Amino acid sequence: MDVYSAEDLLSRRLGDIHSSACFLAQHIPFMVSAAESDGLRKLLNLYLDVVRDNADRTEEAMRVVADQLSGRDPTAVPAMVDDLFDLIDRIDEPALVDVAILLSSNEIGSFEAQRLQLLSNFAETLGRTDARNALRTSSECLVSICVQLNDMITENREDQRLQ
Repeated sequence: MDVYSAEDLLSRRLGDIHSSACFLAQHIPFMVSAAESDGLRKLLNLYLDVVRDNADRTEEAMRVVADQLSGRDPTAVPAMVDDLFDLIDRIDEPALVDVAILLSSNEIGSFEAQRLQLLSNFAETLGRTDARNALRTSSECLVSICVQLNDMITENREDQRLQ
C-alpha cells in the first residue's frame, strides 16, 4: 500500500496493529499450553480474549478508515513471540517457563498497548473519533492485562523469596 496522505498512513498502521493482533491470537494458545501454573493459563486465556476483541475492533476501524483490509504481515510481534518460544525450548525448569511467559507476554502487551495509544492519538488528530475510540479501548484492555501480568510477576518474585 502506497502512502499519499495521513489517512493512508493511519490505514497502514491500523493494518500493522490488526495483523499483530491476529498473529497473537494464533500464538497465545501455545503459551497457554506451555504454562505450568493454572493462574497463568487463566490469565493468558483472558489475554487471548482481549487480543481477539482488539483484532475485531481494529478490523472495524480499518473498514471505516480505508474500506479495505490490509494483507500486511505484522512487524515486531512475531520476532518477540519467536524469541519467547526459543527461550521456552531452552528452559528445563517449569517454573522458569512461567516466568519467561509472564515477562514476554507483558513486554508484548505493553508494546502493543503503546502502539495502540499512539495510533489513537494520531486518529484523534485526523478527526477520526471512531477509530480513536476503538484504538483507545483496545489499548486500555491490553494495559489492564499487563497490570495483571505484572502483579503475577510480583507474586512470583515474592514466592521465590519465601523459599
